[in-house]
Amino acid sequence: SSLFLPFFCCTSVFDQCEVMALGSKMAGCIGKVRGIRGMFTGGMPPGGRLPGFWLSAPNIVPVFRKGGDKVPVDAFSIDCRPYKPGTWTEAEIFDRMRSTYNDFGVVRLTNTGLTEAKEMHRYARAVVKKQMKYEGGANPREGIIENVFEVGAPNDAWLHYHHEMAYNQHSMKNLAFCSIKATPGKGDTYLSENISVTDSLMKTDLGRKLRDKGVCYIRCLTDREAYEGKGWLQGASVYNHWQLSFGVETPQEAEAVARDCGLDVEWCEDPLKPDSKRYMKTKLTISAFEYCPSVGRNVLYSSIADHNMWFDTWKGVHDVPPAKRPLQMTFGDGTPFTLEELQQWVSLYDEGGIRVQWQTGDIVAFCNYRYAHGRPAFTLHKWEERQIGVVLGEKFQRQGTIEQKW
Repeated sequence: SSLFLPFFCCTSVFDQCEVMALGSKMAGCIGKVRGIRGMFTGGMPPGGRLPGFWLSAPNIVPVFRKGGDKVPVDAFSIDCRPYKPGTWTEAEIFDRMRSTYNDFGVVRLTNTGLTEAKEMHRYARAVVKKQMKYEGGANPREGIIENVFEVGAPNDAWLHYHHEMAYNQHSMKNLAFCSIKATPGKGDTYLSENISVTDSLMKTDLGRKLRDKGVCYIRCLTDREAYEGKGWLQGASVYNHWQLSFGVETPQEAEAVARDCGLDVEWCEDPLKPDSKRYMKTKLTISAFEYCPSVGRNVLYSSIADHNMWFDTWKGVHDVPPAKRPLQMTFGDGTPFTLEELQQWVSLYDEGGIRVQWQTGDIVAFCNYRYAHGRPAFTLHKWEERQIGVVLGEKFQRQGTIEQKW
């Protein structure tokens, strides 16, 4: 096992990772604000916007896609209008879904006419055949119906590209998103084609460092009782409570589930609520890559989504000092990432970007190895709605890389 560095999110180990925000305070006239924002974005991706509440510019602003889609969306889309879901032609849709998924690692159903999560779940299961229990997850996901979960993140935060549950010893093979409610042009999801990203990364010093050192994930989970049940939805400086992450009620139960996830655990004082001594900190050192059986090669399986920069636009947590934020991430030997390395990492994922636009009833199922996913921030008017249901795929134990499969 690798060196176990102190993993208190508030200690000096993470002070090294803290970087000064680029740009001056966003004060003054509206024109000045817009001008400063433009310096850092180079233009936001379609279907997203810059969060409006931060006072200083975030360190890194993802664009999610550079130019056109890395894989044309039409190539993996199935227009369901000729099939009339609910009729005998359903079997043909299922066959086409599996065939498309095998070819591209992703399939999209559109124009389904579906409005209920239960029906969308049934179609998603054509590809996501087995489902795992959501334990040890980062986001506070609530169930919409059985086995279909909320996204569990604020609309006005951008979600960096990531592979689902890469921070545990177990992860999932695939997953699906179901568009239960949609407003055109608001809250588009982006996929990043990971094979090309991996190839580009391995031509860089960063790729070689990630291969040789691995990554270390440190997650800090608050006690629900200390916050009187409040989370980010209520404006608290909270990412997730351990009770929600692990689906338990006692520290003993949480620690048992965490160790089943391959995590080291320590209980300590909450840096934002010193009276709370049930602040759960977990640590995992693991490969930054994973062998993907369906393509027979190693692929990138990590991103800055598990770094404290994840919270640069997360309302309620963005103003917490970076060294005290709930997520911390270093190289596997404890070496901090430089700002330049983090920028390069984000930029490479952006180069693999694919924009997926939502309408009600759409379903997108994709391989968690072959695609990362994320989205920019967005804002809804009171009369607009967006609800995405998440279907989690089959659990697998991470093995890291195979030497001969680069």
